[in-house]
Amino acid sequence: MKTIEFTLTLLYLVACIGIGFWANKKVKSSTEDYWVAGRNIGTFANSWAMMAALASGGSVLGVMGLAYSRGIPYTFSMYAGAAAGFPLAAVLVAKQLRNLGIYTITDFLRFRYKNKAIEILVPVIIILAMGAYIVAQMKAAGVTAVYLLGIPYNYAIVVTAIVFILYVSIGGMWAITLTDIVQGILMVGMVLILSAVLFGNFGGITPLLSQAIEAKPDLGAVVGLSTASYVGAFLVWFVAACITPHLIMRVFTSRTVRSAKYSLNYSIVIYAFMIVFGVIAISSAGHIVLPDLQDPDTLFLKLIEMYLPRVIGGFAVAAVMAAVMSTTDALLLAVSSAVVNDIYCKFINKEASERQVVKVSLIATWVVGILAVFFALNPPKLLTMFYTAAVGWLGSALFAPVILGIWWKKATTKGALWSIIIGSASYLYLLWFTKMPALTHILVSLPLAFVVHIAVSLATQPVDQAVLSRVAELHIE
Repeated sequence: MKTIEFTLTLLYLVACIGIGFWANKKVKSSTEDYWVAGRNIGTFANSWAMMAALASGGSVLGVMGLAYSRGIPYTFSMYAGAAAGFPLAAVLVAKQLRNLGIYTITDFLRFRYKNKAIEILVPVIIILAMGAYIVAQMKAAGVTAVYLLGIPYNYAIVVTAIVFILYVSIGGMWAITLTDIVQGILMVGMVLILSAVLFGNFGGITPLLSQAIEAKPDLGAVVGLSTASYVGAFLVWFVAACITPHLIMRVFTSRTVRSAKYSLNYSIVIYAFMIVFGVIAISSAGHIVLPDLQDPDTLFLKLIEMYLPRVIGGFAVAAVMAAVMSTTDALLLAVSSAVVNDIYCKFINKEASERQVVKVSLIATWVVGILAVFFALNPPKLLTMFYTAAVGWLGSALFAPVILGIWWKKATTKGALWSIIIGSASYLYLLWFTKMPALTHILVSLPLAFVVHIAVSLATQPVDQAVLSRVAELHIE
């Protein structure tokens, strides 16, 4: 075991738990504080917390591995979608959802369409899709511990899970926000430090790229995958910012509508800065010094071992853990909210007090977390591709009913229901039963969801006029 790295990582994990206990004082009996931090998070804090929620273990491990295995252009096409999608979310959903004063995406769809089938179907889709996302993040924690701490994979999964489940369950969104600010700053700092060291060791950006292309001629070329795969990768993350629950919940935490918009835009600037420099430096250096790497997801970790002093390497381990936990904690709360707020409170115990809801939320968080540990013990390969497929399914199901529900008065309940069914079912069918190129399934399922929603809406009766009047009010600052 590596004592320095282990000690620094242990101190970091203990600090996260300490923040959770501190935050517990705020959320003991308030669902508003537990789910959305009292809607009192400022722009600076929310920008870093939002960036940390997006910049997952996949962004620090998976993205670098994806660039190594699929090339820089493909990786940038995927994350250009996020860079474009966050400003889109600031325009299309931030003001309206924040003005409604809700906790989850399901709350909006319940308010807009008033349909029991939608109220049941949507949280189930969220739980399954975000559950897959959590499993991918937990693999990143395990891989990190194996390579940099010398801890067995299964032990690392269990220990890491206990830490973030503990502080999420007892501290809710307050704990997530405070830890995510630290985690976001830590991961950006360490990615940029490693990138700077690599640029320095290889004589600068241009010499590094030249040597990398000599070692791997197609690193910077648009080859190996179809054009449709590039477009699909872009589209998945383009729509993600508008509907992915753990990102949208950060909109609900914002102090004001203006703050929500600014947070979305500032967070993606920070994120893009980290990804661009990290991908260029780390994937390029990888092909020079590790040309035959078997597991691309370990690239970042191996370069840390090779190029950073052990003390800084210890902080780098904490940075990877931060990347994993900053997304996983937000995902865990999003799934917990789907279980408790969208299912328990609406169908099982409609008269539950706020104190009861908080207690049930704690239990739900542990149950979801333990299930995620079970599946993470046999993890998928290529983290980024795995959880991006889950996000694509979510986008195919929810993007059309959310966007049309906010912006189109003629959107009806039956239109939304069939849009969700056809969008999600067509995506899964194409994913499992066809041999379409990677991440292209959304190019069919998402337009199909819009067509079905519009066609069925035009053929059916509109929703209650009182609902439409309330929707119109959401567009007012």
